[in-house]
Amino acid sequence: MAFDFSQVKDKNFSEVLKKTPHLLDYIDSYSARGNPLPLFTDTLKPEHKKLKEPNLMYPISEQAFIHINPHTTSDDGYLEYVIIEPPPPERKLMEMADKLFAVQSGSLDPPVEITERFNMVENYLDKAVSVQDGPVDYEKVGDVYKLKTLPVEKSKWNSLKYHFLQKRAGTGLLDPFLSDPNLEDISIIGAGNVYVIHKSFGALKSPLFLGVEEIDELIISMSEQFGKTVSHAKPVVDSVLPDGSRINIVFGKDISRKGTNATIRKFASTPLSIIQVLTSKALDFREAAYMWMMLSEGMSVFINGETASGKTTTLMALTAFIPSNWKVVTIEDTPELTLPHSNWITEATRDTGSPSSSVTMFDLLKAALRQRPNYILVGEIRGAEGNIAFQAMQTGHPVISTFHAANMVALIQRLSNDPINIPKTHMENLNIALFQGAVQGPGGKRVRRVLSINEILGYNPDGGNIMFIPSFSWDPGTDEVKFKGKGSSALFISHVLHKRGMSRKDEGKLYDELELRAKILERMMEKKIFNYYDVFDSISHCREIGLEAFYKELDTL
Repeated sequence: MAFDFSQVKDKNFSEVLKKTPHLLDYIDSYSARGNPLPLFTDTLKPEHKKLKEPNLMYPISEQAFIHINPHTTSDDGYLEYVIIEPPPPERKLMEMADKLFAVQSGSLDPPVEITERFNMVENYLDKAVSVQDGPVDYEKVGDVYKLKTLPVEKSKWNSLKYHFLQKRAGTGLLDPFLSDPNLEDISIIGAGNVYVIHKSFGALKSPLFLGVEEIDELIISMSEQFGKTVSHAKPVVDSVLPDGSRINIVFGKDISRKGTNATIRKFASTPLSIIQVLTSKALDFREAAYMWMMLSEGMSVFINGETASGKTTTLMALTAFIPSNWKVVTIEDTPELTLPHSNWITEATRDTGSPSSSVTMFDLLKAALRQRPNYILVGEIRGAEGNIAFQAMQTGHPVISTFHAANMVALIQRLSNDPINIPKTHMENLNIALFQGAVQGPGGKRVRRVLSINEILGYNPDGGNIMFIPSFSWDPGTDEVKFKGKGSSALFISHVLHKRGMSRKDEGKLYDELELRAKILERMMEKKIFNYYDVFDSISHCREIGLEAFYKELDTL
């Protein structure tokens, strides 16, 4: 029986269904099981996050769609993350397309950039295929190696193109996951279902089930793209996929009992801006204004937290506050940081397995001291490079880095012990320790919050401890930030007043400025200045014309 389009109230959804047969087949089957039709949206909006039982569908390409399905038969508590894509072409057709490509692609030089690679393969396919109105009997086509073009039935053309591009230009069955900008993490746990972390809906379970051999084949194929050998001899690999996403692999059933596992941390081509972070309430306007003032004055900051607490997101968002005419050097194990500054040097470590040719974080930090940067950003400090980072701070090169520590006690213990070994008397070179975490927010949902922002005062020889002041702290009961107001910042007195050539009696002016900066950020949100680069340009413009003038200018937008 034909699908009843009268039940589809959304005109846009109806049009998409009519021109996408595989999506119509899915919806027809879904509604036939007594399920309500999903809400169709071109892009996810903030209000969608608030849905208690989201039944949503959105496109990630012309042919692929995502369905957040609450009507699952599974009783494990997960909502489903369903990928709807064209069905695979018949095996014989795909085999012939592969053979023809093997013959004709010898002259093609595949580009490194993923979009260009897709374009190259798509252009090849358009020339190599002749689309036919009627069916094609591939048993009678003849010797594929002698064909100039491959005949393909019109109704099967989109399916062939979609899956061929995935196989030859992309990452195979992982392509839809990587194409979804709403995902943070993709997790292959070994033999079993694939799991994802969704920006709006948290942890979701994909119906896609992978076997041990299927995973190994996928991972070995992908390793050719990111240029690192994955094998039983070298089973643990960290690398970067062509789209910039980070991948960690533990290869082989002898190490990973359920079979090879892989975790992909999605790369956002445009990072979240500080205004977007503020909309999520990860920190409040006054905290952001405080960090604006501190980074403008070249303070050293460690952004601390546990895994998946959002440290790197916060670090990149805060870079908008580093003056646009400053020179910045970023140092990472795996390239991830994106900065809007024009005078930006980006460097990454190199692990060849040989001490003579490998380049470590320690090496790059030492080199950075000779590059005269205004700021050094380190993706994550874990070992002996921490000692060099503190030497940099001591010689007037401020450092921003992420660090694994849940609180001040843990931070100081890790910094003062092996392998970092920072003397406690040098700890005051780090000005600010910001802590954040993934916590249970209103309604029981997991949210990211800055838990505290602490100013490090220095070493107390009498007690043998490090003195610090929590300038801001998050109250879990009210989900609000506590700030004591005037007099709560020691850095205002010891550093900011001094750097600006102001006297102690001017301290009140700094708190007035803090409030004005908070209002500016709030007004920027009201004016919907969200894009990472637009926010950076706005902050730079504010620095040029002054806070008061910029605040008034925002009213005219």
